[in-house]
Amino acid sequence: MSLNSIMNIATSGLFASQNAIRTVTQNVSNVNTPGYVRLEHNQNAREIGGQGQGVDIGLVTRAADRFLAAASLAASSSAGSAAGRSGYLDNVQAAFGDPTSESSIFAALNRALGAFETGVLNPGSISARRGAIAELQGFLAQINTIGQTIETARADADQRIADQVQRVNTLLKDISAANSDILRANAAGDSTGAQQRQADMIQELSQYIDIKIATRPDGSTEVRTTNGVLLAGFNPATLNFKASGIGATSFDRITITFGTDPTEREFEPNIQSGSLRGLLDVRDQDLAKIAYGLGELAGGIADALNAAHSQNATLPPLALARGSDTGLLASDSLNFTGQTTIGVVNAAGLLVSKIDINFTTGAITVDGAASGTTGSTIGSFVTALNAALGANGTASFSNGRLQLQSAAPVPATATPNGFVFDEPATGGSQRGNRAFAHFFGLNDLVQSGTPLNYATGLRATDTHGFTAGSVMTLQVVGPMGGVATTKNVTIPAGTIGDIMNALNDPTTGVGLYGGFSLDPQGVMKWTPGTGQGNLRLEITQDIGPRGGTSHGFAAIFGVASKTREARALGIGVNPAIVSDPAKMGLARPDLSSVAVGAVAVGLADSRGAQALFDASRTPLAFSDGPGGVTRTMKMLDFVSALGGDVGRLAAEAASDKQTADGFKAEADARRASLEGVNLDEELVKLTSFQQAYSAAARMIRAVDEMYQTLLQAV
Repeated sequence: MSLNSIMNIATSGLFASQNAIRTVTQNVSNVNTPGYVRLEHNQNAREIGGQGQGVDIGLVTRAADRFLAAASLAASSSAGSAAGRSGYLDNVQAAFGDPTSESSIFAALNRALGAFETGVLNPGSISARRGAIAELQGFLAQINTIGQTIETARADADQRIADQVQRVNTLLKDISAANSDILRANAAGDSTGAQQRQADMIQELSQYIDIKIATRPDGSTEVRTTNGVLLAGFNPATLNFKASGIGATSFDRITITFGTDPTEREFEPNIQSGSLRGLLDVRDQDLAKIAYGLGELAGGIADALNAAHSQNATLPPLALARGSDTGLLASDSLNFTGQTTIGVVNAAGLLVSKIDINFTTGAITVDGAASGTTGSTIGSFVTALNAALGANGTASFSNGRLQLQSAAPVPATATPNGFVFDEPATGGSQRGNRAFAHFFGLNDLVQSGTPLNYATGLRATDTHGFTAGSVMTLQVVGPMGGVATTKNVTIPAGTIGDIMNALNDPTTGVGLYGGFSLDPQGVMKWTPGTGQGNLRLEITQDIGPRGGTSHGFAAIFGVASKTREARALGIGVNPAIVSDPAKMGLARPDLSSVAVGAVAVGLADSRGAQALFDASRTPLAFSDGPGGVTRTMKMLDFVSALGGDVGRLAAEAASDKQTADGFKAEADARRASLEGVNLDEELVKLTSFQQAYSAAARMIRAVDEMYQTLLQAV
């Protein structure tokens, strides 16, 4: 073997040792760097002609374990998903309050009902009325507060989705750019730096969305969702999303585009876990379910209290009974059955006149004498009622509201007469499951800017009253957020039935996914088709208002979840009663046995207060969702059930977060134990490589001495 060969062998060993020491040094310097993967020096024996000729230095590689890396990414996604839900549900549960606390919604309801009991004992007390109004206002304000908390939480989740989508897009671009860096670094001999940067970005990406990675032969990495959608290679995909803002009636959907192709494709169903999945679930499912339940609570309580208060009376009686906006038109079918009585009462509580209305037969009598007939429409009935009132007042119907106005008193300084309403013990009036005064809201205790009850009493044959040619946009959405279909339905001229036919059309409507129907009470439902699964309907563009009313299609019929949820945001005590507590009715007239001139309303009568308290014991119909299962429960039972649902969701989310965090910690620990830096091992390697370096150096010195000896010999 020549001296040159020996020199080459020693030099290759020297360089290999230097490279190894450099690798160990880098490992040691990053021992506390989170996510750092240990570098490994690779070298091979160089053989020529079967004889050893030194050392070849291989590429420095990362001690990455594919299985543990995949487990860590999955655990990171699960932890992100759980964390995305838990915080929001904790905040909403806090808004409901601890059931044992006096500040909870449960205690507020009990105080409101207890105040009605006080009214039973002191029906003539203005102070008792003020107390009852204050407690009821406090309870309804708490419903509003919780509703706003949920609305704010959903908007915040929506904004966080937008922020995270933007961050995901940045990561996808950087991951794709890192692939090019890796190829260039491979050509230079060491791509571990670029690989580590890319691995850190992939690890962060896994917090937002579930991913799987595949390493190509050239060292670059391909990133896909766990169900196979390509996110990043040498070119990144782009996610598209825009935050909708607080109060939005619907939310934008995450879509994906590839390269220069502008076509947006559904992406949400491909997100299985990660914080984006958690935020989507809490926005569209958890908080939506709670908001819907709160809307049902608001509507149920308001309807129960108004049903009782509509037949209550006070002194002096109501001189102006101005109903709520029903969304109805004068041309709509009257569609009432049964009997009701309107009494005109003076300030002393004496009956001045009594109007008996039999909707079933169509007969109207005044003080026992025939006056006219109801006719078949709301307009014809109001005309007949106005005639029956005669000199005692006027009846009018406009913009969906029925109004009764008593005649001006003589002299003008006198207290005017007013109106009271009574239903017989059996055979009372009914339209859409409500009695006459209750249906029109003539004596409501609780009011809202949106309909609280969706039993409209409308028939499919009623003229729909919406602008023909207007367009309603509907989306059918799956449980994972994927849009099954979006339809722009042009409203035809004609009836409500014609609108339903257009909506149910299998080609231009949503008939392939479900159907609209109208029950005998005028409740419209959309029900997913058999085998379609857990679909929900969203109206992203409504039509309306109907005629001269202030309500559109969704508000009148309540077929969109967002409409029903909104009932919790604007509910409150009738402002007229708040400003004048004497208008809160705690008496209960019985016009069936009272003659004209006799006492119809007594100041000491407390039957109306008892009826308000008993409203909590009346079974009410609560829906699980538009077109969903209807449960009949008492008010207090539903409040308890709703609070239990919120507590269960929050507890499940907290448990899921704890479990997911535990799995993540375990996966990270196992990965770190294999891929991380062990100082003892690195010290052993460093010592070994230093000795190898010294041996190579001594070998070079020996060759140098041999050269010197040869030169001296010459």
